[in-house]
Amino acid sequence: MHLSRHTVRQGWPPYVGSAVAMSLGVTLIFLTVNLLRAVDATSSRAGLARDVKTQLGDLATLFGMMSSVSMFMALFVVASTFGFVVASRSRELGLLRLVGATPRQVRRLVLGESLVVAVLSAAIGCGLGLLSTPGMLWLLDRRGITPVLLGTPSPWTAILVAVPTGMTVALVGAWRASRRAARISPMAALLESSVVRRRVSVGQLVVGVLCLGSSATAVALSSQLDPLFALVASILVPEVAVIGLVCFGSVLFPLLAGWLAAPFVRRDVAARLARDQVRTAARTTASTAAPILAIAAIAGAMILSISFTADWTTALDREQLRAQIVIETGGTAAPVKVVAADPDVAVVDQRAITTARWGPEHEPTPVEGIDPSAAAAGRGLTAAEGDLDTLAHGGAAVSESFVSDAGVHRGDRLVLHFGAETVRLRVGAIVKDAPDLHEDVMVPLGVLHRHARHVASDTTFVTLREGADSASVRARLASTLRQSQVLRSPDWIDVVDARNRKMNEIGLWVLLGPSGVYAGIGVVNTILMGALQRRRELDALRLVGATRSQVRRMALWEAGLVGTAALLVGGLVTGVLGWMVRHAIAQDVASAGFTIPWTAMVSIVVTALSLVLAAGLTGSLVNGRRGTPV
Repeated sequence: MHLSRHTVRQGWPPYVGSAVAMSLGVTLIFLTVNLLRAVDATSSRAGLARDVKTQLGDLATLFGMMSSVSMFMALFVVASTFGFVVASRSRELGLLRLVGATPRQVRRLVLGESLVVAVLSAAIGCGLGLLSTPGMLWLLDRRGITPVLLGTPSPWTAILVAVPTGMTVALVGAWRASRRAARISPMAALLESSVVRRRVSVGQLVVGVLCLGSSATAVALSSQLDPLFALVASILVPEVAVIGLVCFGSVLFPLLAGWLAAPFVRRDVAARLARDQVRTAARTTASTAAPILAIAAIAGAMILSISFTADWTTALDREQLRAQIVIETGGTAAPVKVVAADPDVAVVDQRAITTARWGPEHEPTPVEGIDPSAAAAGRGLTAAEGDLDTLAHGGAAVSESFVSDAGVHRGDRLVLHFGAETVRLRVGAIVKDAPDLHEDVMVPLGVLHRHARHVASDTTFVTLREGADSASVRARLASTLRQSQVLRSPDWIDVVDARNRKMNEIGLWVLLGPSGVYAGIGVVNTILMGALQRRRELDALRLVGATRSQVRRMALWEAGLVGTAALLVGGLVTGVLGWMVRHAIAQDVASAGFTIPWTAMVSIVVTALSLVLAAGLTGSLVNGRRGTPV
């Protein structure tokens, strides 16, 4: 530890990039914990409306998913950055081996250095998290992500979680680098070249094959997956695939970047120099490409999968909805007697929803009271298993998704807690999924009105008699119900689809925004570290006649080649996982649309390339200010 502290204090420049990555990782973890604490504290307030509590519960789930993505990106960026630092110190570590240091001592030295940097980074990260929490809560409220302004929680919980977690991430990220450092030969002290052999260790080979094999298996089984399972897989599989690809990164990215440069090497000497650099400095190339690949694959797969899921739910609405008219009241129940009094109206099916607590942990879940015959006529509610008539005799119905998520099957007893009252119902039917048309748990309408205190009724489905003129009925209802929206069914489906996509966009901002910013900073950090540590190489190029313009172009070529290679691999992961989700949806609903959010996808590519090019140019400009090389 004494030698580790001395090394960091005397040779601090190589550790600045690692400290930046670790500090921002701790800040990310700190913010995530604070957001969860803020949601929990706000949910416990008295007097909150049912829909507000439901939205806060959904936010807690969303922030929990954000924490997993943030943790993965933090571990990924820290491991990549610290591995780059070790690779740049091969001559120094080789000199220690030359004077008698054992591999174990070198490994402990590197882990000690990471611990010193982690302690400093944890303090800086907690300070940044403490300062940025109020601004983040204000931004979430301003963007309409939170239903109410969340209060700033006490920082102690976040500190107690972020500090040990951040330090653990740092040590885990540095562990692989320390093993690599222990294998450095004493002869490395005599080497002047930064050439690195492109090879994969046995451990990397095993982990890479397992990760890529499991990802390929998930894709191969997509035809047998439920769409919701495919969606969950599209969120989890990218992380596994990225780990597998990075295990082969020292071979994959240099080769791919070299192939990309092939058409240009005869036209521009800077492109030839850049190609040779990305091929020989394999670890630098892999370290730079890793965070780009991670955010491109994870963000791209999520954006594409969630867009396809919106297509799936819209197709389910169009396939099952039977009512010709839908009335939106905005929170107040439409007068059913007034609607039913119209001579051309056959069936009025009004949604009635409340929240009950269910399961051993009494988790809140939406519960809908339905009239089976009206729901079948208006919303096309059909039983995939069992019989809906059981609801008329005090039974319950659940969706196929609820069966998959909660493990409840037909014949099981469902225990629901409506405030102080407890209702026990036997599941008599399992219905097809249609998230916009009904809730996952359905009980008889009379049970809901007897036991629930607050029932929301904001959507009414109106089925007309055969031969009735839909336009004239809609006009009469609109003139009577002036405070409500009376829509044609196709128009209502379009409105719901647009609303869902907007909420999905907000959710993606929450999930990927902080991690994307962190990954971008990690990319810029790694490129700048590499540029600043290559001053001797660039001086040698200047001495043999390279101009400043050629050196700048070489830096841009390097950044562009590595960034493009990483984006291509990330795009491949995105495309394969998007196909997996799309295939699963097509097996369920053949008429589902195919919406690709090109704006979001192109934005990822443009942003990533802009960051790597700007970082490469900045590094070359900083090195170019040194004047005449000596």
